[in-house]
Amino acid sequence: MAESKTYDPNPQNEQGIFEWQFPTRDKEEAWRQHSFSIDSWWGDFPRDLPDQMGMFADNPWAIGPFHKFKGNPVLSPTPGSWDEGRYDGGVHNGSVIIKDGKFHYIYRGERPIDYNSKSEIDYICDIGIAVSEDGVHFVKDTVHSPFFRKGEDHIYSYEDVNVVKAGNSYHLFCNQWLWERMGDTRINGVFHAVSEDLIHWNKVGIVFPNAARIHRNAVVLQNPRNEAIQVDGKYVMYINDGLMAYSEDMMHWESKENPHRWPGGECCFALGDHDPRNPDHIILFTGGAHTGHFYAVGETLFKKNEPEKPLAWLPRSPLFAETKYPYENGFTAETPHKPISSFADCIFFNGLTLHNGKWWLYYGGSEYYTCLATAFE
Repeated sequence: MAESKTYDPNPQNEQGIFEWQFPTRDKEEAWRQHSFSIDSWWGDFPRDLPDQMGMFADNPWAIGPFHKFKGNPVLSPTPGSWDEGRYDGGVHNGSVIIKDGKFHYIYRGERPIDYNSKSEIDYICDIGIAVSEDGVHFVKDTVHSPFFRKGEDHIYSYEDVNVVKAGNSYHLFCNQWLWERMGDTRINGVFHAVSEDLIHWNKVGIVFPNAARIHRNAVVLQNPRNEAIQVDGKYVMYINDGLMAYSEDMMHWESKENPHRWPGGECCFALGDHDPRNPDHIILFTGGAHTGHFYAVGETLFKKNEPEKPLAWLPRSPLFAETKYPYENGFTAETPHKPISSFADCIFFNGLTLHNGKWWLYYGGSEYYTCLATAFE
């Protein structure tokens, strides 16, 4: 898509700090609302690294480079529906599963809050599903979606989905939030549901109700077919902010503090059994600030004999927002490009699968759209 002539492409300043330049929003107010700080978001990456065009040759364990689909976005909010979107949020942060030869995208949909909440947070999310024959053209299931905000549970927001298959069942992990009581671990944090068909879900509930702090963005280690992997007889779960969890049955999980750290404090996807040459490799895809980007994707290498200890990570992000794409830069994909999100320079994902020799990665553009990027196996 060509650059629009109706908006500023939001360049970085001389210090490499991203500048908000929305024509209808005050720049300082946007920064204040999102508490953006280059120091707090940078992570552990050195700041003086040059661009490394050969970083995949230098790091053969990594997956990439990724190529963005020219027809992006592949999914957009539906006006008047449960996923109608709002300023700063739409359809994104979903998982992809190939079932019966079709792509099933289980995604987070947002809308303005629709009940009388005592919180200042003004949006609410649920989870739904869209299906595609080719991984590009998706049809939303409006019969079974959304899944969880029903009855007494309409007060909760459900966000950031990770789905994995174990045996004949699919396990969905997402974040559940009650805005009025966000610090209460009994009702907030990692939420679990189980299904046999990806459309009818049985709620298991909060996974870590007795935790000392909130657990969120749980991703279960899985293979390229999105099947859960066991390491030493246990399933492995990576969780935001230095937490790990293990389970023998996918139903009962025990978490722990991980003393090791790596760049990018949020978890996108955990992949194993993907490299026949190195069957012990694990790649954790991370979200967060990567060499100057407000939110971009990173890759960190682990091994099965020490799934908590990082061995290496890419020096640059393999997937980041580009100002030449309005839908990644806080503007609508359609012309005239109007502001729809403060989350420019922001890419996050939960969906990855291997199909026909390519990795299919579904990521959020401006936290509003779902976009596609692919990489050869």
